Amino acid sequence: MLRLVVSIPFLTLSIFGNIVVFSFAGIVYHLEVGINPKINTFMDALWWSFSTTSTVGYGDIVPETFYGKLVGILLMLIGVAIFGIYTALFARAIIDDEIYME
Repeated sequence: MLRLVVSIPFLTLSIFGNIVVFSFAGIVYHLEVGINPKINTFMDALWWSFSTTSTVGYGDIVPETFYGKLVGILLMLIGVAIFGIYTALFARAIIDDEIYME
């Protein structure tokens, strides 16, 4: 498993995922601050972005503007894709370990 964590695909996906989360948090912050009473700081937007990307979506912070909701939809789709790729990488690492153990 350690090979997976230091592999180029895993590191690339991790960096890309973090860039996506922080970028979308910045976009939503600028779209919603002053309009959405739940988004007062960048940290509020970052919390929303992480929970949306991970598909947990607690519902404690919800975009109120039209464009904020569009950004949320896009982030949900990207989040599902990112976690799908992570799942595939982990499954491949487990299968590869089992093949090499035999």
